Amino acid sequence: MQLAGILHRPESEDTAVLADHQVLIRLQTAQDIQSVTLKYADMYLWQAGAPMKTTTMQRGLAPQAAQYWTLTVTVPTNRLIYGFQITGNDGTTIGYGDDGLFTDEATQWAITGHYFHLPYLHVSDAELPPAWVKDTVWYQIFPERFANGDQTNDPAKVQPWGQGPVQRDSFYGGDLRGIIDHLDDLADLGINGLYLCPIFTSPSNHKYDTLDHFEIDPHFGTKRDFQELVDAAHDRGMRVMLDAVFNHFGTASPQWQDVVKNGAQSRFADWFHIHDFPVGRDAKTGALNYETFGTAAMMPKINTQNPAVRDYLIEITSYWLRQLDIDAWRFDVADEVDHGTWRAICAALRAVKPDVYLLGESWHTSASLVGNGQFDAVMNYPLTQPILSLFNQTVTIADYVGKTNLQLCQYCQPNQQVMFNALDTHDTARALTVLQDDPQKVQAALTLMMLLPGAPCLYYGTEAGLAGGPDPDNRRCMPWEPAPKTTAMYPIVQKLVKWRRSQTEFLATSQLSWQIHDGWLQLIRKDATQTVVGSFNLSQHSQTSAVVGKTIVSAGLTGDQLAADGFSLQVLNKR
Repeated sequence: MQLAGILHRPESEDTAVLADHQVLIRLQTAQDIQSVTLKYADMYLWQAGAPMKTTTMQRGLAPQAAQYWTLTVTVPTNRLIYGFQITGNDGTTIGYGDDGLFTDEATQWAITGHYFHLPYLHVSDAELPPAWVKDTVWYQIFPERFANGDQTNDPAKVQPWGQGPVQRDSFYGGDLRGIIDHLDDLADLGINGLYLCPIFTSPSNHKYDTLDHFEIDPHFGTKRDFQELVDAAHDRGMRVMLDAVFNHFGTASPQWQDVVKNGAQSRFADWFHIHDFPVGRDAKTGALNYETFGTAAMMPKINTQNPAVRDYLIEITSYWLRQLDIDAWRFDVADEVDHGTWRAICAALRAVKPDVYLLGESWHTSASLVGNGQFDAVMNYPLTQPILSLFNQTVTIADYVGKTNLQLCQYCQPNQQVMFNALDTHDTARALTVLQDDPQKVQAALTLMMLLPGAPCLYYGTEAGLAGGPDPDNRRCMPWEPAPKTTAMYPIVQKLVKWRRSQTEFLATSQLSWQIHDGWLQLIRKDATQTVVGSFNLSQHSQTSAVVGKTIVSAGLTGDQLAADGFSLQVLNKR
């Protein structure tokens, strides 16, 4: 038995509170363990003579070099002590608890100090995310490229819609009216969540260099237009998420311009990370004397540890919740902002709207940003990007499964259910281009993503087969002619979206497992009522499918034969 592989951390994702009186307990071991038994009790009742309960834990997901064991425990009194009795494949046993490993003897199990403690289960401490997010399929819109609904507010040098190639300074006239005009198209697709890239006043086409957070960019429309958009979306059962950039401002912002004008005497001098004055570049080295987002001189980094800055950011985000009734915020570059600022902002927003969805941008595993008074979820690139590698066959199936299992164990289960899953975004090359312009691979990748825990998101144009390389090519104009629903991609995407929304509770609570054999991958979701199987033939030859049930979507499936590069999503008959 590899004792070094045994790990459990109380008050972490290893003890996820699911609801009042209910907690999911998890243990990590090496892969040489035969079984794990959880021993648990209310400490006070146990010390008064009540028997200790024992239950066998379930073998859960297996990352590349480990094995997880899980068990959902009902805690009637909300008080819990617990320890793990571990049996190796060689038949040896050992106890594991709060003070580490101990011999598996009755006298040892009688020692209170050996047990992990959950003194009292408070649901409020769990910070459960909004329930509605589990039912949401998001659709990300880059407003400048989605649709031009009002040509009277076009920028001065607007280009004809769709004319390429796209440049970093290209303008095409997309606006809020264009989004309003196509809400019925999105409703037909099955979308019920809109994620808009920044819409606030900014000189750029992407608006991530904000000038005024309280105003809609005039080339996008007015607050009246935005209110109409929110109301019309809500009428169709759609939630609306805005994008806030609080790691940095644009150099055109009034705060930065005041610093440029007044230097150290500016009342905003401490709003930024400035090393000396006047702000600018060193004449000899060309180095900036202030900190920025990345190396972008036009995006000076703000000092979020300044209480005045925090108050200002809270004022901004609260305003759009109170006055315009949005439902969610996505925060750009969240991993480069201090945790104290996020706790202050998130607390203020939840006080305004308790079921607001708060999402942080991060490109890596970021458990420190989720919970603890901060975000409900982060953008789940570590989970979704390997999907593209799988279908490009630049990672083995076994390695893909191991890496995915690892990511599925990084967050508490309730948060994992609302993680933001996207194959591509405004910051990445489009999935179709990454997958060698093969629409069937995109469809297979989307099918796999829809089966994973989390809230899936489509980048605008996916349903029409829109391609695009790295930024700015990934921000092409939405192709409205011919209509997206006439394309070969559309019906598959529509079926996937609508099926995913019809299975909210099932996909949030069902067991997940994998089968791998001879270039064949199956992702299985199963509960007491039904089994759903996603089959993906990554081999070079046709294979026999053992699944018999209703086919939701497929490509290359004929009878029980799945062709090379084929895939299927099938539902076995309910028992």
